[in-house]
Amino acid sequence: MTNLQKTQIPARIRKARIATFLGFMMIGAMMYIWSTGVSVFRVQLGFTGELGDASFGLIALGVGVGSATGALCVGRLLDSFGAKPVITVCALAYPLSIIPLGFVSGFWFALCFGVVLGLLRGALDTALNAHGVQVERFYQRSIMSGFHAFYSLGGFLLGMVCSWLTGFYTDSVLVPYTVLGLVLFVVGCFFSRWLLGKQDVPAPSSSDWQAGAQTIDESGKGPSTKTLLVMIALGVLLLGSMMGENAIADWGQEYIRRQFATSTSTAGMAVSIFVGAAFIGRLFGDRLAATFGNAQVVFGCGAVCVLGMLITIIGGTAVTGIIGFALFGLGLSCIAPLMISAAGRRDPKHAGRNIGIVNCIGFSGMLVGPAAITVIVSNFGLSSLMFFPLIMLALLATFGPLLMRAPKKPVTRVKASVKNA
Repeated sequence: MTNLQKTQIPARIRKARIATFLGFMMIGAMMYIWSTGVSVFRVQLGFTGELGDASFGLIALGVGVGSATGALCVGRLLDSFGAKPVITVCALAYPLSIIPLGFVSGFWFALCFGVVLGLLRGALDTALNAHGVQVERFYQRSIMSGFHAFYSLGGFLLGMVCSWLTGFYTDSVLVPYTVLGLVLFVVGCFFSRWLLGKQDVPAPSSSDWQAGAQTIDESGKGPSTKTLLVMIALGVLLLGSMMGENAIADWGQEYIRRQFATSTSTAGMAVSIFVGAAFIGRLFGDRLAATFGNAQVVFGCGAVCVLGMLITIIGGTAVTGIIGFALFGLGLSCIAPLMISAAGRRDPKHAGRNIGIVNCIGFSGMLVGPAAITVIVSNFGLSSLMFFPLIMLALLATFGPLLMRAPKKPVTRVKASVKNA
């Protein structure tokens, strides 16, 4: 089981895979265009220093509310109409939604546009994951980590560009957000043509690699209680990693800049290096899971995250902070792909609904996270910020593998019965 299965793939499926890569690249790019522009965005709104932490925290919370809502609500649309129309609409609207943030000067307008930004992000993320599972079925092997690697690649590349632009435009994000938003809009117009329709599914086969991921009570049309509980468990796992990632995405630049007295551009690059490390980890995620198993990879990822946060907290310099961010990104790299791939494969007929549930719980980290971080920063200071992801990922490394093993029991029985038939 350590070798990934090779299959002959038609050209249209290869194009659909490329489209999925580009879609994930867009999500990551948009996420870290926002993140690396945070410090300048706060200057634009007048939310600088400790006095602005609470107001900015509420805007970040609005982005989280939108993301969780979009992830949950889009599931039924995906199961009814397929991923293509949903992705097409979101891929065009999402890049444009960040442009108004370059024009706002008041809290309430920023909050409203932040909610819209999050809503489109949650919907597009869920739709692309569902499309990724659809593409996986043609390849007859896990390729989800590769898709998520391009999320990190997009975040790294466009995050670095945005960091560079904020070095020139230090009072407003109008130019960085407008230019990069329009560039990604063009990308969305391009890749949306190659997406698979709802009816584009491989013919059923007794050797289908997904057969082992389903149990008898999950093969029917109606959703089972067992499947729902598994989705909730996977979502809780994703929740911990999302809260840790959001701590870096929303506050990482401010933490490095203020704690280590470095420039805004350097602090933004620290966040981009975090994303670049996640990209490297996800390049090898599928093979690591095939070799060692999902539970072992989740444990290892959680341990690396804990190490990264300890180095960041104890090191006390910009260099150790950047190294710690890199290790944290490397550790986070494979957690989300493993959760979402398992959710989509368990019941392909309801993949949109299942991924929507997992993503909604995961994105709720964008609700709880900003609120919790705002409380921590307001009451204990910015220096205490990184203890939050440290605790969350320590819990994931401890309990995550136990939850990951639960769905594996029926897999062995199903595979055994197929072999004996």
